Amino acid sequence: MLRHKWIVGVAILLAIMVAVPAIAAEKVINLPITGKVIAPDRNGNTYVRLIVGETKVLNGVEYEVGTAAMAFGPVVEGAKALEVGQTLKAIVQERTYQGRDSYTILKLL
Repeated sequence: MLRHKWIVGVAILLAIMVAVPAIAAEKVINLPITGKVIAPDRNGNTYVRLIVGETKVLNGVEYEVGTAAMAFGPVVEGAKALEVGQTLKAIVQERTYQGRDSYTILKLL
């Protein structure tokens, strides 16, 4: 019986450790749009992927990266109207997967 409780405890701990990196944060961004793709998803619904330019700093060195900002559902129509060269002002949900950041657009500002 004690061994069974120990196994359940370890399983719960592992589940928590795996779930923690999936936590996403919301923030406001104001970044230049450097790329745009409009495409259908696997269900035939249109989505928009905007690439926004961000400046990051690593060990005192500044560099530019392109970060994907994805628009789904009711945000798609507004995102379609944005063009490369404009600024994306939005409330986004930030996620990191395998060391790369990406955004899901929640509301255009």
